[in-house]
Amino acid sequence: MKPGATLWAGLIFLLLFFVQGWFFIRTNSPTYDEAKNLTAGYSHLTKKDFRLATESPPLLKEFFALPLFVRYRLPFNPDPQYWRTGNDYLIGQGFLYGSIPSADQMLALGRLPNLFLGACLIALMGCWAYRLWGHRAVPLAMALASLEPNLVAHSSLVTTDMGFTLFIFLTVYLLWEYLNFPNWWLLAATGFSTGMALISKFSAILLVPMIAAIIAASLVIDSKPHLLPVGKNQHQPIHKLLQGAAVFCIIFFFASLMIPPAYFFQGFQPWFSGLWYFLTVAKEGQAAFFLGQYSYQGWWNYFAVAFLIKTSIGALILIAASLVFYHAGTPIGRRAAVFLLLPVIVVFLIISRAKVNIGVRHILPVYPFLLVLASRLATVYFGRQWFAPLLIGTPLVLTAISTLRIAPHQLAYFNEFVGGPDQGYRYLSDSNVDWGQDLRGVKAYMEKENLPIIYLSYFGTAPPSYYGIRYQYVPGGWSWESPPADKMPAGASRKILAISVCSLQDIWTPHEPLFRWLWRRQPITKIGYSIFVYDLTNDREGLMKLEETYVKAGITLAP
Repeated sequence: MKPGATLWAGLIFLLLFFVQGWFFIRTNSPTYDEAKNLTAGYSHLTKKDFRLATESPPLLKEFFALPLFVRYRLPFNPDPQYWRTGNDYLIGQGFLYGSIPSADQMLALGRLPNLFLGACLIALMGCWAYRLWGHRAVPLAMALASLEPNLVAHSSLVTTDMGFTLFIFLTVYLLWEYLNFPNWWLLAATGFSTGMALISKFSAILLVPMIAAIIAASLVIDSKPHLLPVGKNQHQPIHKLLQGAAVFCIIFFFASLMIPPAYFFQGFQPWFSGLWYFLTVAKEGQAAFFLGQYSYQGWWNYFAVAFLIKTSIGALILIAASLVFYHAGTPIGRRAAVFLLLPVIVVFLIISRAKVNIGVRHILPVYPFLLVLASRLATVYFGRQWFAPLLIGTPLVLTAISTLRIAPHQLAYFNEFVGGPDQGYRYLSDSNVDWGQDLRGVKAYMEKENLPIIYLSYFGTAPPSYYGIRYQYVPGGWSWESPPADKMPAGASRKILAISVCSLQDIWTPHEPLFRWLWRRQPITKIGYSIFVYDLTNDREGLMKLEETYVKAGITLAP
């Protein structure tokens, strides 16, 4: 492929990524944390106050809220009691659903900046693939990235996982450039990128051991006599060790300079307070579901399994082939192995020790490293011209079919190893499959089936009433709006129950399950893979079991 064709191919894959993201944004309802994150960013910009959404630093939230702030200049006057207590979810609901622009307009404005960050990540992956393996690797790297459902989904939400992934990847790439061509501006840029990661998501503290490991490995494998861009360097091991320590310290010195501006120069205390809260939550754990089991403490193999079943089989094949045939084509040198594999190892080792096991998104940074590694296969030459396109093209086509056929529901993607997204609820939960994203689809289903009212157990923070959904509240997930007084009429011609996967799995009540009886029934349809629909019209036992859920949940229905 000629360089000009490489550029056009890269632009086509960027466009493909953007189109997928745009349809995702237009189709999916607000996920669990989006109203909170967007409102927190807006409060940072308008009040320069950081009491909301303290579990993540402010940079990305401010970035997401900036278009809304510039376009509308909306007044921000939250309920005084909620503001005093920092009730970010209820303040977020009031802001998103109580402002003059529609919630859909505000959400789209907040999501588009993240889609831009996702496009930047794909372009950067193409750039590094070119620097490592040449122009033949660029289209493959960008194709795999643009078709990776987890990257598409988390680039299309008002959440911090994509920005965190971008800055982790950018930091390691700049460090690679620096160690190839040591100069002060590259060292400073590495530090600033590290700082951007640290004010994007607190998980970025894993850059501390990651950068230390990369520098240490470079000292061992590198024949260059120096790491610092100074005129004279001693060649003794002790001096190289001191230089490595100096590089590490300089990077984090520049990184620290990025923290005060993100908090409008209120010092380091807000960042350290947020970090402490984040570490406390990580230590305490969260309710989680994994392979039919329940836990607050997590599982050591959770993220490894989540990666294997939420990544397309074609991409897994190409990643494995690049590792197995590491000598073929442009070989994986020791330096490339350090920079592409060590970050992946560090992410898995550190994140797997956390007790919060609620989504593959927490290991999202491993994807760009592994997909750039896989793109090396484009440099392999075979005796027969048709064999290389077949070997690489077949997994790529399988990936495209597997991922594009479920658009715009990439958030709930599972590969064919486990039966695809239809069967994903049997293995994982929360942001892997159900983050409240399909509420808009419930309204569309009700209109299609001419249903005036349904039973609804919804996991999410979006108010069903906003979408015109008339429903009888069914316990399960937390309700962020006051349950309506509406009840299913006794003589209703159809009695339909729509239930979120998280409620169906009884994540919060595993020892006193509310919906285990539904596991023996087949849903009549699924809405976007995260909401199951059951027909209880002529199911007397089912209706009786449904009534029992209120008793178990301690809820008394009005007569």
